Amino acid sequence: MLKFLGRGSAFHSQNNCGFFVKDRELVLMDCPMSAFHRIREIGFEKLVDGGPKCVTVFVTHTHSDHVGGIGMMIHYCYYILHLPVRVITANEKTAQNVEYLLSVLEGCCEEGYSLMTEQQAKKEYPWIVGAVETVHTPQLEGRCFGWVIQPEGTRIVFTGDTTTLEPFMPYLEKGTYLYTDASAHDCVVHMHIKDLEQIIPELRRKGVQVYFMHLDDEQLLGEAARKTGVQLAPLHT
Repeated sequence: MLKFLGRGSAFHSQNNCGFFVKDRELVLMDCPMSAFHRIREIGFEKLVDGGPKCVTVFVTHTHSDHVGGIGMMIHYCYYILHLPVRVITANEKTAQNVEYLLSVLEGCCEEGYSLMTEQQAKKEYPWIVGAVETVHTPQLEGRCFGWVIQPEGTRIVFTGDTTTLEPFMPYLEKGTYLYTDASAHDCVVHMHIKDLEQIIPELRRKGVQVYFMHLDDEQLLGEAARKTGVQLAPLHT
């Protein structure tokens, strides 16, 4: 359902970024700087047949490996491609943080982007089920979210960075595609593989398709994925 421009954690060169295309919109789940450069290298027109009419970014939280490329994406789309960029945040508090990043720190032109909260975006995108508040770092308490969407009728749960799957469990039905943060290191701010190994059998019995993303050790997590019968997030090739 999602393809990935990178699936690495914060300290990797290709940071985590899932994407899909709908109605000629290039829709990104977060936008680190590495994802912007990857899209530019691939070519917007190769990701979207005929070229996108818009770029839309869902924000999970404001760590730089998740939002560090949004400003550059807006600059590039405004000055070079003449495309609008839409940025969707979970709530007003996060929207204010992102607005400060884009307008004050990045100096993006007001005409180059629009910023929407979940409730505003739902009016335009009926396939948004909702943002799900989760636990990541205490410094960003109340400002870390995953997203639940159904762009083509099949439910997608994208956790963002999380230490728990508990907030997402009500959405994990048969046929759901779950893209979950997975960490080989027990660093207290990510979903540790040992915890995932306890949960995955139940999810598989329910018919949930599980993918590991935001990987800090691809080899170890790849081996764990094979043992548990799940997959790593698929990279765009």
